[in-house]
Amino acid sequence: MERMRHRVLACDFDGTLATEGVCSEATVEALGRVAATGIHLVLVTGRTREELEDVFDPGSLFEAIVLENGAVVLDAATGQEQLLAPRVPNGLVAELQRAGVVPLVVGRVLCSTSWSQEAKLSAAIARLGVDRLVVRNRASAMVMPQGINKRTGIEAALRAIGEPPSATVAVGDGENDIPLFAVAGVSVAVANAIDAVKARADVVLTEPNGKGIQALAAALVAGDLGALTALSPLAG
Repeated sequence: MERMRHRVLACDFDGTLATEGVCSEATVEALGRVAATGIHLVLVTGRTREELEDVFDPGSLFEAIVLENGAVVLDAATGQEQLLAPRVPNGLVAELQRAGVVPLVVGRVLCSTSWSQEAKLSAAIARLGVDRLVVRNRASAMVMPQGINKRTGIEAALRAIGEPPSATVAVGDGENDIPLFAVAGVSVAVANAIDAVKARADVVLTEPNGKGIQALAAALVAGDLGALTALSPLAG
């Protein structure tokens, strides 16, 4: 019954599936076993498509990939992108470059850099008067449109798949995963997650990163998330 109830696994990438940008073969194999049960896999990341492709080849493992912190949804089978917000405003990239924001990653919708650059980002947004805000993800800062986050991205991906949020197990580690947790039927934090994420999670795994994902995958394959709940500090 558990397996029938949980029909989607939505995974963050950095700090969850991957450690320093590397996703182990054991983690990929564990996710493959989940997919073999008929559970849909969705990757939900703050990375741009190019950044993700630099470090990870998802192959056919994921049915949908939510990129740019919820701003872009990629159909993994066709490669078609759906933008959920306007593209980076004209002049914003130039203004950030003039302000000396380094490094600077520019996607379709998102711009990102180190959190140490937050003051420069906020000042540039204020000077231009654009509809953007700065969102934190651990040591990273993302310039996003108002109202766009991982929740908007997963909701769009789920509509395409034909599954409701209530059937979704979401797993993550950073501040930007909290909106994802807000809509998921079950929210799971890896052991290395920040405290704010653990506080919002239904289950806190005892292992970090990929090892935690492997344990979660085994529970989903067995159809018994209750075993994880029993281990969670939040249980009871």
